[in-house]
Amino acid sequence: MARGKKFGRGRKGGNRGGNRAGGRSEGKDDRDNNEKWGTYKEIVQENEIFEKYYKEGGLIPENEWEEFWGTLKKQLPTTFRFTGSKGHADNVLATLKDVHIPHLKGLTWDGEQVEAPEPIAWYPEGRAYKFNVGKSTIRRCPPFKSFQRFLVAETSCGNISRQEEVSMIPPLFLDVQPWHAVLDMCAAPGSKTAQLMELLHAGEEAAIEEAARQHAAGNTGFEPKGLDHGRATGLIVANDVEYKRAHMLVHQTKRLNSPNIIITNNDATSYPSMIENILHRPDGSWKREFLKFDRVLADVPCSGDGTPRKNYNVWKDWKPNGAMNLHATQVKILIRGLQLLKPGGRIVYSTCSMNPIENEAVVAAAIERCGGADKVQLVDVSDQMPELKRIPGLKGGWKVMSNQGEWWNTYEDALASETGKKLADNNKLWKSWWYTAPEEEEKRVLLERTLRIYPHLQDTGGFYVAVLEKKADIKVGDIRASTATSGAATPAEEVKTEETTEEIKTEETTEVIKTEAAPEAPAPTAAPALAHLKKEDIHTPTHHHGPPDAPPHSPKKRHLEPVEVSPEAIAKRVKLEKESSPTPTPAPHNTEKALEKAADTKPAQKQNNRGGTNGGEEHFVYLAPDHEVLKEIYEFYHISPAFPRDRFLVRNAEGNPTRSIYYTCSLARSILTHNTSAASSAKFIHSGVKMFVKQDVQDPSTCRWRIQNEGMPILVGWMGDERTITATKRETVHTLLKELFCKETGVEEIKDRVLSIGMGCCVLKVLPTEGEDGFKDAMILPLWKSRHTINLMLPKEERKAMLARIFQDYSEILDSTGKNKQDKKDAEATEVKAEGEVEADAVEVLKEVEQEAAADADSDAEVAVAEEEGFVIVDAPETTDVAMEDAQKP
Repeated sequence: MARGKKFGRGRKGGNRGGNRAGGRSEGKDDRDNNEKWGTYKEIVQENEIFEKYYKEGGLIPENEWEEFWGTLKKQLPTTFRFTGSKGHADNVLATLKDVHIPHLKGLTWDGEQVEAPEPIAWYPEGRAYKFNVGKSTIRRCPPFKSFQRFLVAETSCGNISRQEEVSMIPPLFLDVQPWHAVLDMCAAPGSKTAQLMELLHAGEEAAIEEAARQHAAGNTGFEPKGLDHGRATGLIVANDVEYKRAHMLVHQTKRLNSPNIIITNNDATSYPSMIENILHRPDGSWKREFLKFDRVLADVPCSGDGTPRKNYNVWKDWKPNGAMNLHATQVKILIRGLQLLKPGGRIVYSTCSMNPIENEAVVAAAIERCGGADKVQLVDVSDQMPELKRIPGLKGGWKVMSNQGEWWNTYEDALASETGKKLADNNKLWKSWWYTAPEEEEKRVLLERTLRIYPHLQDTGGFYVAVLEKKADIKVGDIRASTATSGAATPAEEVKTEETTEEIKTEETTEVIKTEAAPEAPAPTAAPALAHLKKEDIHTPTHHHGPPDAPPHSPKKRHLEPVEVSPEAIAKRVKLEKESSPTPTPAPHNTEKALEKAADTKPAQKQNNRGGTNGGEEHFVYLAPDHEVLKEIYEFYHISPAFPRDRFLVRNAEGNPTRSIYYTCSLARSILTHNTSAASSAKFIHSGVKMFVKQDVQDPSTCRWRIQNEGMPILVGWMGDERTITATKRETVHTLLKELFCKETGVEEIKDRVLSIGMGCCVLKVLPTEGEDGFKDAMILPLWKSRHTINLMLPKEERKAMLARIFQDYSEILDSTGKNKQDKKDAEATEVKAEGEVEADAVEVLKEVEQEAAADADSDAEVAVAEEEGFVIVDAPETTDVAMEDAQKP
């Protein structure tokens, strides 16, 4: 749906990818001028043509009209869900249920009954909630103030995600499994991507623990189905066409600590095919296998006319041509998603619009242009999530309205009108805006299998969802297109643009290329001339990451304001992430010669879509398993040989571990290895969990590489006990959270173990025990041991959130540094000097942790603004091919 400036019009032509994949405008944020618009109640909630369109268009049952229209004028409830792994989400949810909800039930404030937050009935396992309480009540009512502090603290740590209720629906219909490759085509700001990641990793905690136990017992052949050392083997590829918004995805997904994600910055309408594997043959030829996805989410740009409850500009600016101008873009995105999907795979198409031109018309057009029901079918999901109130999609026969309020029942009616003729003369009138079911029932697109969610059904925004399954390969000849007007291409024809033709023609193929000397690791994705392909060599590759006995498939955007990342946030991020990069190597042409030389050429630094290089962030170089730095890390932390050692990467062209070391899953490694040369059209922004960070230390015997908090859950099961400290008591954890730089003898339960362990990074394992002074669930926390102090490597905000959640302690963090310095004044001068140097290590560690957290907080704040506040619809002239300035993603 249209993304643009908040409460203002976006710049014309500012859409993503040149109006081809949606996006927001480049205009400045208007948040500082919001006061001139007043409060929500002061907005004039009237739009005559908007009301006429839905009242006279036959889209809303007549007996439901008053309730529907009245609901659109009410403020939208606040909704949120609990994120992360099952165990962690359940702990945070338990705090809400046990600590906060009891104080909010039966509450009266200012003489009115206030409703407590309630679980969303249809959301799995009750992990999503909604409430509808005014801001003044939240600010002034003590129980709600405490509840708000809880929400703010847990949201800042990534344990709670503010997300509109209907926005939570599409990922749940994808039926994601741990071995699936999943593409999120229009992903920013990333709430749905986060859901997809949680689904991919569902049930992983227990599997990882079991795999570690089995390997420790010497049972190296043990591996649960579809898993790798207990972890998911699948991959999430999250994409956004706008560079800054793609970086939003980095910060939204980082909190989930997943090595199974790649973030890209490409146009969704022409998303590039990516090489999954290269096979070498004895005759010197080599074969490229392209990645096909098991699941695709196409949550496309749309007009957002289902969002007037939070998007003020719907009332002010909505016109019928918004949907018309986005229709072609939406069809192209859906067709490209179907092309990238493997046979038997599932794609979910969704919008926050109620307009059939953006919904049923798009689905019908895409299916027909991809070969009909033999190639693509709609999936009946009426028996899934039965608590979700929905109505079936329209079967066809809807009317189309012009900006002047003129109704057209058919394409021919439009051509007969003056307005329609003008559109046709400018090639802006599409037959696919209408769908009339054919006489032969077997040829009809079963649009009633799609879902329409109206605001009055369960107090939400408006939404549309279609679930499609690809039955067979879609060849270029199958994409049939009838002419919309004389000389006008249909949306399907526009898919075959010059820049995407080769990839469409080979999107179902495996290439066989003869070379004089087969490259070791050729990386470009764009296919060479089709003359090099032999028909008998063309087939569809299969994933290598799924379980051996797995079936090939499951048995059965919206307005965002332009979010400008502050210069301070950028500076912090660059300072933390910057790694050395050499002078870029000129990019070779995309030819056979480039393919042959790819293995021997250092990767050139690609340019971003703003005309400059991305500070080395697009380099992904994997370290050799026996790299000297990795060997030092393995030895210091006593990492099991069973832990995969070929998946550690660095983010500089030279491939030197200068600052940070990341870890990815095997499939991500394959994709990044084969597609990151200058010849590749894929633009990679991010991948991997930051596993180790280089730390300045004074003692040469201390390992300079500390385990990063986000990588610790992945690694801890494969570490020896030599760097582990075990605790069971609540008092121990409270003290370590509450105090910075505790004295090594200051925590009674663990002091003996602390004294016996060497300096550097170690792991605090909190084990569950029975009794009031114990914990129900285990925790793993990073700890830095200096010569005289110990300190949790957690930023203050995360410490505060944990203190509030676990201990209901909202007081300030204590800094013991001054006290420790005072205690050391009685020591001899030389000893004091030595201690001071070592203690500086601990201070430096904490400083770096806080800097990383501050940079993330700045970016997370921008994400929160984008998710919650930025809504606009932009008027687009009928005769201009401008998709409405950007689409809102709730």
